Amino acid sequence: MKKLLIVLGSLVAIVLLAAIILPIVFKDDIQKAVDKAMAENLNAKVYYDIDAFSLSVLRNFPNVTVSMQDFGVVNNAPFEGDTLVAVGNFELVVNLKSILFDDQPRLSELNLDRPNLYIRVLEDGRANYDIAVASTDTVEVPVDTASSELSIGIDHWEITNGNIIYEDLTLPMLMVLQNVNHTGSGDFTLDEFDMETLTEIKNLTVNYDGVEYMTDKEVNADITMLMDLTNMKFTFKDNTVAVNNFKMGFDGFFAMPGEDMEMDINYAAKDNTFKSLFSLIPGVYQQDFNGLTADGTVNFSGFIKGIYNDNSMPAFKMELGTQNAMFQYPDLPTAVSNIDVDLLVETGADGNLDNTVVNLETFHAQMGNNPVDAKFLMRGLDKPYIEAMAKAQLDLGELNRMFPMDSLSMKGKFDIDLNAKGTYDSTTNTIPQVNLAMAMQNGFVQSGEYPPLESINFTSSVINESGNLAQTVVRLNDFDMQLAGEPFSANMVLTNLDDYTWDMNVDGKVDLKQITQIYPMEGMELAGIITAKVSSQGKMSDVEAENYQALQTSGAMEIKDFSYVAEDFPQGFTISNAKGDFDPQKITLSNFDGAAGSTDLRMNGYLANYIAYIFGENETLKGEMALKSGKMNLNEFMTEDTEAVPEDTAAALEVVEIPKDIDFVFTSNIAEVLYDDLVLNNFKGNLIVRDGVLRMDQLGFNTLGGQFAMNGAYDTRDMQKPAFDFNLDITDLAISEAYKNFNTVQALAPIAKDMEGKFSTDFQIAGLLLPDMSPDMNTLDGKGILSIADAAVKDSKVVEAITKVSKLSNTDGITLKDVKVRAEVKNGRVFVDPFDVNIGNFKTTLAGSNGIDGSIDYIAKMNIPAGAVGSAVNNAIAQLTGANGAVSSNIILNLNIKGTYDDPKVGLAGAEAGESTTQTAKAAVAAKVQQQKEEIEQELQKQKAEAEAKAKAEADRLKKEAEAKAKAEAEKLKEQVKEETQEATKEIKEEAKKKLKKVFKPPY
Repeated sequence: MKKLLIVLGSLVAIVLLAAIILPIVFKDDIQKAVDKAMAENLNAKVYYDIDAFSLSVLRNFPNVTVSMQDFGVVNNAPFEGDTLVAVGNFELVVNLKSILFDDQPRLSELNLDRPNLYIRVLEDGRANYDIAVASTDTVEVPVDTASSELSIGIDHWEITNGNIIYEDLTLPMLMVLQNVNHTGSGDFTLDEFDMETLTEIKNLTVNYDGVEYMTDKEVNADITMLMDLTNMKFTFKDNTVAVNNFKMGFDGFFAMPGEDMEMDINYAAKDNTFKSLFSLIPGVYQQDFNGLTADGTVNFSGFIKGIYNDNSMPAFKMELGTQNAMFQYPDLPTAVSNIDVDLLVETGADGNLDNTVVNLETFHAQMGNNPVDAKFLMRGLDKPYIEAMAKAQLDLGELNRMFPMDSLSMKGKFDIDLNAKGTYDSTTNTIPQVNLAMAMQNGFVQSGEYPPLESINFTSSVINESGNLAQTVVRLNDFDMQLAGEPFSANMVLTNLDDYTWDMNVDGKVDLKQITQIYPMEGMELAGIITAKVSSQGKMSDVEAENYQALQTSGAMEIKDFSYVAEDFPQGFTISNAKGDFDPQKITLSNFDGAAGSTDLRMNGYLANYIAYIFGENETLKGEMALKSGKMNLNEFMTEDTEAVPEDTAAALEVVEIPKDIDFVFTSNIAEVLYDDLVLNNFKGNLIVRDGVLRMDQLGFNTLGGQFAMNGAYDTRDMQKPAFDFNLDITDLAISEAYKNFNTVQALAPIAKDMEGKFSTDFQIAGLLLPDMSPDMNTLDGKGILSIADAAVKDSKVVEAITKVSKLSNTDGITLKDVKVRAEVKNGRVFVDPFDVNIGNFKTTLAGSNGIDGSIDYIAKMNIPAGAVGSAVNNAIAQLTGANGAVSSNIILNLNIKGTYDDPKVGLAGAEAGESTTQTAKAAVAAKVQQQKEEIEQELQKQKAEAEAKAKAEADRLKKEAEAKAKAEAEKLKEQVKEETQEATKEIKEEAKKKLKKVFKPPY
């Protein structure tokens, strides 16, 4: 015996030692196998605390326990970065015996601690839980499903402190479950068994198609269901579901034996007290429910019975009744009593929804001294027959005490009397006969600290005695109220609802600051008093027929102390005072005195065709306005992109589209305009907005010491190619200031950098604009004359280069006096006709061109005494002319000036006898310039033709490739559709059936 005990003890020790050692030895291998399996089968990122991965036999001996902490699954595209599931602790207990000896493995326990699950389904049906890696098998292999099917049994599962969000945009529906605790058990290895579940949800919210049907409800469900997996039939046994304090029980079954869904389910309230029903009202359960006094009984029951498929709906019935019910809030003296409700909702036995009946046979409640009675009957859904009655006399102050709502205060008397009877048919414009009367006396409404609506009085009625929609009359009589002490009144008559015809008038004041306190506008501050007296008469058929002159709208409006500030308009807009009178033709604006930022604005004028512009399509708003301002600061309205523009750079402009449906003339008179670093004084002229073009007519201003006069246009009809076309008349503008402030001058006249003096010009320039509103220099086209009375060029590298080549002295600068320069801008270059200057003491004729790329190509003819040049130059002249020594007492020295303005290259091209006249020199230079123009134009045309030919060849190649590819794809698709169509319906049905069964019996 002693030996036997020793042997048995040794075996136990070995088993215990193995239970301790084996998980340690094989932990890493098992962990790697788990990681590999997840990587191969899940199209998602899986994470968990590697150090906390645990494998134990002793914890639930003889079962194996696998646990992971901080476990989660993160989606890939199209849900990139979304967390599908995150679990604080994931634990799986596997029956070791079932793995080693049984055909069907059994899970003893599955525990999820603190799981957070976020399920999303997009509008196109893609779901974030569909993370299984798609099979790459392309050949179907027959499988013996009977022998290969693997079932896994589970004894117990549990969820602790879970949160679940289900968002399905295909419906659309949002369901939020917070603080979920759930336990369940069932043997899924059996064909028939009892599944027992216990669920607790602290907060349940359900939103369907924008309507919140349940808000923060507490749900408890104790359900036992007989699971018949062979016949896919599920029978309710002992069960209770409670929403807040309202408990319901179910019996019957739900089955899916084939394609149809069969159901025969009865339900009824288990607790028939009125207080339990009252707990379903939003907000009541959380606030003072325990102290609420309630009495009376509730009958709530119904059934769902029949078959659901594409052609059939199950029949249903729901009954709700209360008798002699009452409730009263704690600490309040008044109760709601004599609550009687008798409601029936049902369909016929065939489940036809068009046979639906909603019958509120009785509704009565005595709200203190306020009786409320109502009835409602509706038969059918397509063309429903309706009978309705409602009658109530309500003291809002008493109701406010009976139904206390945070921060809401009400007073006044409100009466309603409604009777309706008849059929609603939209095809024949038939409605029930209606007689509705409403009235309010001395009403008062205030929410929180917001300004109150006071002294609310009105009578209103809706009458239709025939059931013909066109014979409906709606009246709002003597409506008046006060908002923060400001009066407001209105009257309206609306007739012929088949062709809405209205007659209304409004008279009162509105304090915008008080309005924004009642209806806060995020990111916006609004204030001001608007006084309006407006009347309007018309009918909708005139609006639809665009007969806007028939809409008789007239009145007057005055605005005082208006201010508007928003996140995207921090400069703010204010109106000290403005008055407007309007009739059907136009709105006349007078005495407008306001400001935009630091810009003061004074305007008067009119707007025409405003009714057609508001109601119609493709209509144009017309008008004229006189604008005066002491200072207009445009810099405040430049669009600044803090990410794209360096801090040391001025705010960047962007192309502003001119509306095509505006025809407007601004006559402007502005003392000072600030634009970038420029100050424009005495800005006067007309700005015309028409057809997407801003035109400037007789626009004049002073800046940089010069006088500007402009005519032209800014054209945004093609926003991809915004254009401008200006006629500039500039007088006495400082050349150096022009270079410093205008990038066009910097690009087209680099010599201005070293020039002192003033110029005048009459120049026409046109081109396209870049996205930052700067000119696209390559598109500029223009011509004109520049007049220079007296100017000088100092420290010019061009003069230094001429001196170096000619060896002349007294060439320390260029002077221009009474010079007129004819210039033309074309193809990215400025071509200058011959003109005379003095280079040092030598009269010189210049002509040529310079490009926006900085290149220069000029010819200079210098008239110099023969003795002024050195021997080296004389020898060079002799070689060029073939003569010995100087050819004349005066020499015309021909120079080529190329390179760039900052790096000029000057060469000696020849010499002529000094007897050559200036006219002859100019003619020779002009011929050279014309030759330059023609050569450049020929090269541009050549490049354009080559580019067009290349583009056409590439387009033809891509077209042929696309046609061939499309043809091949079409043939391939045709064959694929032919093969798949025959099996498509059968496969879809089988797959749908499999997915439904997986809910109850996962095929692991």
